[in-house]
Amino acid sequence: MSKGWFDNAFSSRARAETLLRPDLESGLLSPRDYALAVSFLPGPVRYLPYLHTAAWGALAGVAVLRFKPKVRFPTSIVGVSAATGYGAGIVHYFSEHKRFARQLEDREAFLVVLDNVNRRLGNTAPLFPQVDRDRIMERIRKRREEHGEVLDAGVDIVTDINDSTDSTSFTGTPPPTDASHEPSARQKSTWDAIREANARASGRNSSWDELRQRHERQRTAGRVQQKEPVEIQDPRAQAQAEFDAILEVERKAANAS
Repeated sequence: MSKGWFDNAFSSRARAETLLRPDLESGLLSPRDYALAVSFLPGPVRYLPYLHTAAWGALAGVAVLRFKPKVRFPTSIVGVSAATGYGAGIVHYFSEHKRFARQLEDREAFLVVLDNVNRRLGNTAPLFPQVDRDRIMERIRKRREEHGEVLDAGVDIVTDINDSTDSTSFTGTPPPTDASHEPSARQKSTWDAIREANARASGRNSSWDELRQRHERQRTAGRVQQKEPVEIQDPRAQAQAEFDAILEVERKAANAS
């Protein structure tokens, strides 16, 4: 665990409150420790290394300017002083964190809370590999029971944060979209546009279109009427008519003779 991790996790008070609130609601983090954490972690302590760097570098620069004729390599002196100041700032930074840790009511519980925060940020590796998390949780439960306190059932969910918290809400990474729905959405919008265009076109039919459609209907009706007389008749009726015609011709011929 490094300064960079703390700076990224608790970059603002609002972010610290968001990351720590699930453990506060589950009872793992006490209200007093929650208030201390959201006030201290995103506070001015984050800037201690940079303040020391600037202060040490500035002091070295003033000294170099004051004794410039007698000092060799003034730039190197200022650079080394600034680097030394940064190291001193890191020491000061972690000493302040130790002081903060001594003020906590339950430091073991806070270790579990920090590990939960690490998981909420999307990190799969444990923040404290050397710590037995399950054993710590068991000790925390026993201490709470001795004081008549019971952890909320939600603390089990916090223990396995992957099942309960969406890490994208803290990392800022948007969840992946399902690209399979995009073509259907585009196709649907296209067909909707076609149908709307057809509907608008059908509502604006001109008088010429109506005349043309009426003429087409009349031509179709005339063709149907012309085809009706020439439709093929029943073959037996046609044969009977031909037979009757032959008989009539023979009758007329017999009468004539």
